[in-house]
Amino acid sequence: MLDDRRGIAITTTNAAAIAPFDEAATGLLAHRADTAAHLDAALKQDGQLAIAHCLSGFLHLLLGRAELFPPAKHAWEMALASLARRGATAREQMLTDALGAWCADDMELCADRLDETLAAHPLDAMTAKLVQSVRFMLGDAPGMRRSIEHVLSAWTRDQPGYGYMLGCHAFALEETGELDAAERIGCQALEHEPFDVWGCHAVAHVYETRGDAETGITWIAAHAKRWNAVNNFTRHMHWHEALFSLARNEIDAVFDLYDHALRQVKSDDYRDIANAASLLHRLESIGVAVGTRWTELADLAERRARDNALAFAQLHYLLCLAGDRRWDQAFELFAAMDIKARTGRGTQARLLGDIAIPLGKIILAGGNPRSIPALNLPSCSVLARLGGSRAQRQIFERMWQAATASVKPVANRRSMLGKTSPAARQSFALMPTLPGLAVAG
Repeated sequence: MLDDRRGIAITTTNAAAIAPFDEAATGLLAHRADTAAHLDAALKQDGQLAIAHCLSGFLHLLLGRAELFPPAKHAWEMALASLARRGATAREQMLTDALGAWCADDMELCADRLDETLAAHPLDAMTAKLVQSVRFMLGDAPGMRRSIEHVLSAWTRDQPGYGYMLGCHAFALEETGELDAAERIGCQALEHEPFDVWGCHAVAHVYETRGDAETGITWIAAHAKRWNAVNNFTRHMHWHEALFSLARNEIDAVFDLYDHALRQVKSDDYRDIANAASLLHRLESIGVAVGTRWTELADLAERRARDNALAFAQLHYLLCLAGDRRWDQAFELFAAMDIKARTGRGTQARLLGDIAIPLGKIILAGGNPRSIPALNLPSCSVLARLGGSRAQRQIFERMWQAATASVKPVANRRSMLGKTSPAARQSFALMPTLPGLAVAG
């Protein structure tokens, strides 16, 4: 048994596997593009490194793609086999249990198991980041904050990764409304870890929440030169930059960022699609024509129409298809969402039934509750459970609020439905009222 750079024991006798694993764990904290390569190097040195198999499984699941569940489950099985063959530390066993929970689509249990692991090993930066990531995808900002605040007292500024822990704390503070503290601690995070893009992101959120677009643009410009090693999270930062430009009504700057930062690489990562779709939706909502930009997104969304790994992603795929007026495909995606909501089990099936199906109806019917069959809406506050940040959920919150207001029927809905296939129309019109939902007052 050997120790990692933070003095936490790892079940291996191969010292050559420790350094690349440490780099992979740091890559997770820093959102680095080379994280998987370091993890592969660690497993090449020790193919039975259970902790590396666990991280591999989590990295697959964090991408929110249905086709990555089988390799994630394989990584979990490899970790289990290693535990049976070589034994394991309590931390390795708990992380394996957490990964198994997510593989079974119980993300809440996964997050709880990760928090239990972190409570026992408060200097485990990798697990701390994993907790933040899973609870972020669950929209559990209070849980993110509780988790990081529970262990911060164990950290000192000279411990590796301290700045990244501050960055996690800053973002959790911002998402729970503590803006001044979030800005202060986010700046401290970057003093310790100048390449902490998550801490930088937290401060950008502060300026967005305050409506301080000018400071936000300046902040991002001052740090962008440090993102060369970062993965596609750089595109999300440029999304924030575009939102600041939009707030300043600098439409040309928004389109420049869209074309040359957000969509220069035609990625089908759900996070990249969400960035792009929400920006186009915001532009159209204020009357700005976006040209043919929906088409490329709709092509990708159509190819991912059967990917039911993440309700948050499916809603953005639906938004893309509706944005490009591909009504048949949009209704077919909606029908697939409904099937999983009614027949599936686990976290995402529940989210589909409770939130994504009503939101999907709003997207397809233009936000008018009187034109949507059998729609009952709970309080807007439940939207947090979709995951993502408050900024990412804002377009859905606006749809939700509009759908609960007294608005006039959408004039073109009849013609929209008329252009869809009979089967797609039936799947929408015959959708039963969701049980347990009441109209919010």
